[in-house]
Amino acid sequence: MKSVKLLRFTSLLLVIAIVSIVDATALPKPGDGKIKGAILDVNDARVANASITIEGNKIKRVVKSDIEGQFEVSLPAGSYQITVRANGFRRFVYSSLTTHANETEMINMHVVVGAVDSILVPATH
Repeated sequence: MKSVKLLRFTSLLLVIAIVSIVDATALPKPGDGKIKGAILDVNDARVANASITIEGNKIKRVVKSDIEGQFEVSLPAGSYQITVRANGFRRFVYSSLTTHANETEMINMHVVVGAVDSILVPATH
């Protein structure tokens, strides 16, 4: 009987430890906006596993594009800069994207093959 209680207690502690590791700021909240899109090369081929860094409003999030080159992130409403890095491609910087509460901003970003470099894109999409 004591071993069952000990096992349950240990399991509970493990669950609490795992939950405490999750970054609560990365979880979507009511009123958050979303940025959703794809990373593409100049021929519109999907770029998998690109690193997408989104910064603004005292927030920094890093996500990866999936095998289809797609990504999605929830953020508080505000203005953000997006930086895309992918092996074999130049660094891509989208200078300003504004999210709005409970809305999804769709954006596809095209990366160029080559050495690491910066490309600044105006805030139109």
